[in-house]
Amino acid sequence: MTFPSTQRQGTAWQRPGYTFDPAEVQSLPNTAYANTQVFEREMQRAFSPETGLKYVGHDILLPLGGHRRSDGDERLVLTREADGAVHLLANLCTHACRPILSHDEPIAKPRLACEFHDWSFRSDGSLIGGANFDLGRGADAEARRRALKIPGFDLLSWHGFHFAVDPAHRDAYAADLARIDTDFAERGVANWLDLDDCVVFSTHDDPYYGDWKAFLEVFGDCYHVPPYHPGLASFVDCGSIEWTFGENFHAQFLTLSDERGRKSEKYSQWADGLDEYYAKRGETTPHMGVGWVGIYPNLMFEVYNGLRVLSVIVPTGFGEYVNRVHYCVPADMETLVPGLARAIVDAFEETVLEDHDLVERRHDGMVSARSLGLTFDNYVSNLGGTALEAGVSHFHDWWLRRVGVPEAVAR
Repeated sequence: MTFPSTQRQGTAWQRPGYTFDPAEVQSLPNTAYANTQVFEREMQRAFSPETGLKYVGHDILLPLGGHRRSDGDERLVLTREADGAVHLLANLCTHACRPILSHDEPIAKPRLACEFHDWSFRSDGSLIGGANFDLGRGADAEARRRALKIPGFDLLSWHGFHFAVDPAHRDAYAADLARIDTDFAERGVANWLDLDDCVVFSTHDDPYYGDWKAFLEVFGDCYHVPPYHPGLASFVDCGSIEWTFGENFHAQFLTLSDERGRKSEKYSQWADGLDEYYAKRGETTPHMGVGWVGIYPNLMFEVYNGLRVLSVIVPTGFGEYVNRVHYCVPADMETLVPGLARAIVDAFEETVLEDHDLVERRHDGMVSARSLGLTFDNYVSNLGGTALEAGVSHFHDWWLRRVGVPEAVAR
């Protein structure tokens, strides 16, 4: 079935205002990986809060009238006022340039307080004052107080997600996110983008070695699912895949499989538990199984039937990164079907362990190729039939547009 928002014409996917043809995209050169110059360029062009679009947090993680360190970027702080207004600030006290927060725990207080000298700031970053620090009186004092405000960054908010955004391209990014709304609405699951009825089940960081791009490549690759993930491949039907694309995202939609997860006890429990859960709600189990959405460079929103996963790539240094995972489930799930949330997360973790090996083996293979002096293309995408690796090509296309290989290290 083809939906009206995105139609495939030959090798290209077309929708109003955007066309993507993976056949025209070259895979990234060997020099794009595990290269210190390229990594520095990525940090400047893809992961800076002032360039492009970068996920920094979600309302479900941020208390009303409180604040916390940005989700995946310790340099930033998100604050949320009592009326829901959110601000993105530098995680720095303007007194002596020390970080205000050194942890990721949410703080249910409106004021930011620096523990070292007891300076405090409002949720918009404006200075309240400092212990035994006299700014004086009059216009000069007010000017000095304004100058000591914590620097802030522009935000674009969407379904409770907050993104640092380049203000010059704000409208274009908003329009791109709106395409995702259309994609979910056309499949009858528009409400799956909202987490208002969900609670955070658990959060953890999974460390990886190698180049962070390998993780995004695996996320955009449905080709490996049937041979490598027996549980997942028997829970969702990879033959039903529908791709959609925007300037800065790709999405994959798959329906539930008639196999009902039978190749994995954990996935089978997930499938059976869903029927029981929806029956107790007086509803029919939706046929849609999952929408996998990758919003570059760092957010993967995995919208499963019964589970929402916020997955955030956080580079921690050259050659290492973590995948920060937030598992969110419907607030009434544990009451209606005790133990189902745990069973669903356990099934998902089964696939996570398989993917962890898949991601790091790509790094090992590229290291071996370099040591042998081999220079062939290290990713040849499967773009025939249902084009199961179209997401890889799309990510490569985005990366070349946003980052690009410096001339000094180009192929």
